[in-house]
Amino acid sequence: MLEIILVAVDASDQKQAVLRHAAEMTRHFGADLHLVSVFDLNQLWEARVPEPVPEIFESLEAESKKLLQEAQQQLSEWGVLSKCHFLKGAVIEQIALLAERINADLVVTGHRYVSGLRRLLESSAAKGLIDKSPCSVMIVKEGKVVLDR
Repeated sequence: MLEIILVAVDASDQKQAVLRHAAEMTRHFGADLHLVSVFDLNQLWEARVPEPVPEIFESLEAESKKLLQEAQQQLSEWGVLSKCHFLKGAVIEQIALLAERINADLVVTGHRYVSGLRRLLESSAAKGLIDKSPCSVMIVKEGKVVLDR
């Protein structure tokens, strides 16, 4: 039985589908729903931002918080209450640590398709989450639901 569901919120195309699936499961199981958004400064270095400009950090942090608030508002409009968590650090590690801290039964995240070459160069957040999560992980992929673990 699912009692606590944790949803990773980001700006991906699958965000609405991820929220819909999480809302349905929350209603079905009567679970508590938690949302998490992680602000990862390492993403700036990967994007090759040459100099750390405080305004860029503040803007990106504000955008991450806004995504979280919008997700909570969307769920509220669907009649689903949720608790929000805004964290800073490495995305996979922070989500896994939060899942452990709140005793989550399921982590829900999206997946985006990347080309073969790009997949070799970048690690998959979904795969990393499967490997590090203390609980089951549900990956919402292009309108399909893939359960793992």
